[in-house]
Amino acid sequence: MMYKVAIVLLVFSLVEANRFRAEYPGPYCASRRYDKCCRERQDGCSQPISTTLCYCDEFCERGEHGDCCPDYEEVCLGISPDPVYAPCTHNGHRFTPFDPPVVDNCNTCKCNNDGTKTCTDDVCLVDNELLKQLGHLERSVGWKATNYSEWWGHKYDEGKVMRLGTFYPKIKVKSMSRLTNGQDHLPTHFDATNYWPGFIGEVKDQGWCGSSWAVSTASVASDRFAILSKGREIVRLAPQQIISCVRRSQGCSGGHLDTAWNYFRRVGTVNEECYPYISAHNVCKIRPSDTLVTANCELPTKVDRTNMYKMGPAFSLNNETDIMIEIKKHGPVQAIMRVHRDFFSYRSGIYRHSAASTSADQRAGYHSVRLIGWGEERQGYEVTKYWIAVNSWGTWWGENGRFRILRGSNECEIESYVLASLPYVHQQVKPMRQVGDLQEMIVGTGYVPHPSRRYPPYGRRSG
Repeated sequence: MMYKVAIVLLVFSLVEANRFRAEYPGPYCASRRYDKCCRERQDGCSQPISTTLCYCDEFCERGEHGDCCPDYEEVCLGISPDPVYAPCTHNGHRFTPFDPPVVDNCNTCKCNNDGTKTCTDDVCLVDNELLKQLGHLERSVGWKATNYSEWWGHKYDEGKVMRLGTFYPKIKVKSMSRLTNGQDHLPTHFDATNYWPGFIGEVKDQGWCGSSWAVSTASVASDRFAILSKGREIVRLAPQQIISCVRRSQGCSGGHLDTAWNYFRRVGTVNEECYPYISAHNVCKIRPSDTLVTANCELPTKVDRTNMYKMGPAFSLNNETDIMIEIKKHGPVQAIMRVHRDFFSYRSGIYRHSAASTSADQRAGYHSVRLIGWGEERQGYEVTKYWIAVNSWGTWWGENGRFRILRGSNECEIESYVLASLPYVHQQVKPMRQVGDLQEMIVGTGYVPHPSRRYPPYGRRSG
């Protein structure tokens, strides 16, 4: 054991000696004109080094920490030194092969023995070059960018997996029949938080977990429970249960929206107080046969509910007008959008994808968000229409967690796949008749939620 310790100490001392020579190559003793090497202790046998002195006399070797000049062994003892490694410089920082790699945002640089450096070249979530480009484009794109400290040190590929997390829908699912709403008077501006005060949930932060597929689904369902129950069932439903319990998904690595909505229809969820969000995948603690009682959840006080919170079959919406009518009638809807790297830097304004950093944009990902309203902005004779959307990155991002995005032009594919569902807002229901493999239900309060014949569940085409 002592032998091993001695070896470790010897290696450490050699490394430190080499590092010392690399940082202060000299010459020192070799530069003395007379008596390059002095016998015994002679205070005058010294040379300046950095902010102190080093010595070229025999006494410099004594004691726990010697104060010999870096070239003392070579000049005075004839011992050939180990190779001296040249230092490297990166962004004004000087370091040697013996130092740990220098961190530069999401990349690192290591100093090689020959004085060259080797750096990784990953695309970062946000960097100075991207922000500079977005600054030049601000007037033309119509929105402002900023540098979020939360993104610093993270790779763009990491952000795509851990900050998004919605898989693009399969062809069979995307081609399902769509709902066309009837004509309705639509205002130029509409915000669900103002129209239904106290009913719309707050902005969530999904953390470093690719769970937007579950978070947006639970958020839309929660909002609709509050709205369609007229405030009797204001509840925050648990995205963590969806992440942990939906089998055909990848938890924090992403999931499909149809699997989340099907789980809501078949099993239902508990509230978030009963199944808190942990921003990670864990073992499912809810059985399909559970009720709020058997799941040990606190029961609501305003309604006599013991069953899980369930939703009817999800349906997709056909176009801009249909989406607006659905929001105004029943509350927020869920939308998939294609996310490019510049979106991570969005601060305010009406977002549209810019031309900044196009090479990284070839690897865009998909995200799901809540659409809670719309509006328009006039500049002179030009009118720009937009959606009001709620993201799931916390209130520190965007416009207090929200963003506005162009409306009517399918910007970032945000209008290509928009979903909604209607909740079973009260426990006191009785079966009426079979509709396919679903049961139409009537609610004791008088509200009639419908899985309807018109809106088949996922994977089943009407007709």
